[in-house]
Amino acid sequence: MALQQGNGEGDEGWWPEGKDEKNGWRLDIVSLLAVIGESSMAEHSQAMTASWIGCLPRIIPAPQVLLKPTRPTRMPHSHASVVGVKNGIKVPTLNYFPNILHPIEDLAPFAFRVYSIKHSRQALAQQNDPSSWRTANSRHNTALPRYNGFYTTVRNYVRGAWLRRSDEEKAPIPPQPLMPSPHVPAKTLSPLNLLSIFSCVLTCVIFAVSVYNRDAIACLALIAISLVSTIVGYASLWSPQLMKRTSGAVVPEGDVVIRTREGAFIVVKCDESVARELYSGTEECTYLVHNVRAYRALIGIATFILMIAVVLLGNCNFNQQAAIGSAYIVLNGLYWAASLVPKREFWDLKRYECEEITPGDCKDADRAQEGLRPDDLPSFTRTMWYAIRETREVVWVRTSGAAPSTKEWRRWLSAAEEQVKKKPAGWMTWEAVREKDLMIGQTERGDEEAEKEKMTAAGGVVDDRR
Repeated sequence: MALQQGNGEGDEGWWPEGKDEKNGWRLDIVSLLAVIGESSMAEHSQAMTASWIGCLPRIIPAPQVLLKPTRPTRMPHSHASVVGVKNGIKVPTLNYFPNILHPIEDLAPFAFRVYSIKHSRQALAQQNDPSSWRTANSRHNTALPRYNGFYTTVRNYVRGAWLRRSDEEKAPIPPQPLMPSPHVPAKTLSPLNLLSIFSCVLTCVIFAVSVYNRDAIACLALIAISLVSTIVGYASLWSPQLMKRTSGAVVPEGDVVIRTREGAFIVVKCDESVARELYSGTEECTYLVHNVRAYRALIGIATFILMIAVVLLGNCNFNQQAAIGSAYIVLNGLYWAASLVPKREFWDLKRYECEEITPGDCKDADRAQEGLRPDDLPSFTRTMWYAIRETREVVWVRTSGAAPSTKEWRRWLSAAEEQVKKKPAGWMTWEAVREKDLMIGQTERGDEEAEKEKMTAAGGVVDDRR
């Protein structure tokens, strides 16, 4: 039996038909689509605002995610124990960018990896090229207020021009180069930037159609939405700044060991500069609008414009509401799909060269090997021994608290240190788990014997049947 359709004369039927005000399709709630998709946008908020492309006027789903009264001062981090092999510096968290180079979320329990990370040739060439550095006016002993290619405020722009002015009464003083702080920029053609460009083009197309259809309300709504994205993008524009060494003194290697909560270990072989930038230092956020009051003023203006845009969206004609609603649906799906892309694709990490150099005999530390020995089964002790063997040190184990501080474990650490320092025959295949079990077992047997002697001296009866 055919489904009954509405005829627009009081018979509502099963399905709406056409765009009749009473029985047809109604899109008055399309403005709700403008604020849906908060979860996916919250994940992309920092990466999306790290490029000038994020300031393009466009439709963005859930713009209220970016309307925050405060901004993060650091990059997000992961919970893991990071300790320096030589310097003993201990950090309870793993920074954002090293977790992109070697994600700890991909490691199985008791897994083991070894990486070699160093500066790329491009980074070293830029570091040794003073022409790419910032300049300072030696007369005022002040660095020009410029960072990563943009001026922070109009006042700093004028101040920079004033500091560079020529003084006819004094001899010209050549500018002094200052090495900039290292930073990791966003990729120019990252998936999020491509989405921003696509959204901008899509917004322009819908605006042109609105002009053609003579829908002034839709034009005003698109202008308001685009203004919100531009204002928020400008107010939130930032660049990640890494820490650098200020001293050129010769220091030991900056190798670090990372231990996850699941018992996996990562050994990173690097110099002190790389360790300072990625592991022991902080990843700070340097904003274009560094004044908090100015930022909050811009966010307040954007919030007011967004409320106006939502009201205007509900008063567009049917065709424009359908077009804008479809655009929001498509963009929400694309931003959700972008969350499936590895984070490495969002950031320009050409500054570092990362290579996995895990020895072959411990690549499968999280899997059981052939045999019935204790060292053939995956365990925390076996993986920790692999890390000790690779670093040739045990001090970091004590510093990080990776091993219990009991007498038995101290004996085991001393035995492991003797193996890596003296390197006797067969030390590479030392049965660390078996030795640990023997030491702990001897201690337990010794405690039992002492208890039996104590009970015998007290006249008690000891039952040896077990």
